Amino acid sequence: MFYVNDQYYDASFIASCHRQFKQHALLNDAKGLRLTVRVDNSELWLALCLYAQQHDISLFPLPADTPIAAARRRAERSGSHYLLCGGESVLELLNSFESVARDQNKRERDTNAVLVQMSSGTTGEPKYIERTWKSIDTELDSYVKHFSDADSMTPVVACPLSHSYGLICGALAAFKRGREPHLIANLNPKYILRKLRSVEQGILYSSPVLISTLAMMLSEDQPLYAVMSSGTLMHTQCFDRVKNKVRFFYQQYGCSEVGCIALGTGLHSPNDVGKVLPHLSVSAGTDVSQAAEIVVKRGDGSEVLSRDLGYFDKRGHLFFLSRIDDMINVSGLNVYPAEVEEVVLAMPEISDAAVFKRAHSFANEQVCLQYQSKVHLDDEKIRTWCREKLAAYQVPMHIQRVDKIERMANGKLSRKKLSEALL
Repeated sequence: MFYVNDQYYDASFIASCHRQFKQHALLNDAKGLRLTVRVDNSELWLALCLYAQQHDISLFPLPADTPIAAARRRAERSGSHYLLCGGESVLELLNSFESVARDQNKRERDTNAVLVQMSSGTTGEPKYIERTWKSIDTELDSYVKHFSDADSMTPVVACPLSHSYGLICGALAAFKRGREPHLIANLNPKYILRKLRSVEQGILYSSPVLISTLAMMLSEDQPLYAVMSSGTLMHTQCFDRVKNKVRFFYQQYGCSEVGCIALGTGLHSPNDVGKVLPHLSVSAGTDVSQAAEIVVKRGDGSEVLSRDLGYFDKRGHLFFLSRIDDMINVSGLNVYPAEVEEVVLAMPEISDAAVFKRAHSFANEQVCLQYQSKVHLDDEKIRTWCREKLAAYQVPMHIQRVDKIERMANGKLSRKKLSEALL
């Protein structure tokens, strides 16, 4: 049914877990309960996830390294009835639950069971997002139909199953196809490469950061079979490197409220995220100069405002440009941070860069830059380099060299936090 690292788990393992769940006083009658779950092994989480889908139980998964105090806090804020913390065995999980809501006996159970996810928090406090298991099943049907290339591929999932990318697109989509996914808990790059070489037509589901690391370890005459990237955009240099190191390069785009929105291959640039999945309707700008907010309409007629700027090209591919909150307004002209970062990273001395904004005057902002380099660079040298390749309003005004650019656990930048730290 699936592997975790090198250990295989068949359907009998899932059946055994489910029998134990059915015998437990809580889970035997948990329909509509909302459970926050922190477990440190993938096989137990998957068994519980499949059980929850079948028995209308709501789940809120947390990363395994979440401190217990933080787990309790998140469980309370997500409206959960119980917090489940588990180790290596089913019994440990089932005997470790505790109530985390003062009024859990009064709180009504969920009418429609949901999967709870937290937004990335790149532009503010993370939000608790609820998606029904039914809506997730609709996404899976559409995802598998849209991405038929993967029907013959073996998924190698090197990203957290507590996040919808790894859980839904990696593991559950594989089950929907009848494939046996390889779930990687050992994130040593050498181990992942060995695993990818050992499976037939392997497709790696991972983050741009890890994919970039693997690409630097590969030679062009021994490319990987397939790679799927998601979560944040690659810089152009990294994008081009990966394209030369894999036979099939895919990228997808989505949000916590909807799941996967678009996916594609034949990608022309890092911000090309392919075509929209068939169960969704999406509006955006008509070209890069007329970018507009990406708005998603679901099958039930409800709309989700993504807070992302994008546009469609003539092929019908969706292009993501920037978070609306990250865009920089310089005298009425829009500056997209990724475009400036691409130019700065082309400087041989610079290994990493982050562009963000600082309020300058009423309705006007400045372009700010943090960069990593082994040597100190004169600010004017960086600006001169930028002036040769960017418009004057795009050139960074405030420049700061740092030892390391702070990123979130998922590899994303919080430009809001960088801006606040500067102030």
